[in-house]
Amino acid sequence: MTNPKYGGFWIRLLAAILDAIIISIPAAIVTLILVWASGISSFSYLVDLCALGLIVYLDGIKGGTPGKLILGLRIVNEKGEYIGIPSALFRYIAKIISALILGIGYLMIAWDAKKQGLHDKIAKTYVVKVGK
Repeated sequence: MTNPKYGGFWIRLLAAILDAIIISIPAAIVTLILVWASGISSFSYLVDLCALGLIVYLDGIKGGTPGKLILGLRIVNEKGEYIGIPSALFRYIAKIISALILGIGYLMIAWDAKKQGLHDKIAKTYVVKVGK
């Protein structure tokens, strides 16, 4: 990558908020409807698994979730290419670690020179701005 513009903390936070609106809220509504209609609370796991699959697919193949794509951000590897599904799954698991340590893994984005969170460093990924 030559002279990439990295996506910083605030724009990535906004992308996460957009993702919550676009993916998480509809998933929660589907869960409520399925559980109410069937009485089987385990349907919540199925919806969560589908949402996880969607997130990993979009991160690996399309370069990001809807929030990132709307804001002109892409997840790439050291070569500037999309990361693929296995790396996206690995990055997702690393995001759990970033969250478990009191969110410090996410806060690292604010002060890191390449705007990488702990999960980005573990997965060797970057979030870059594309377009304009």
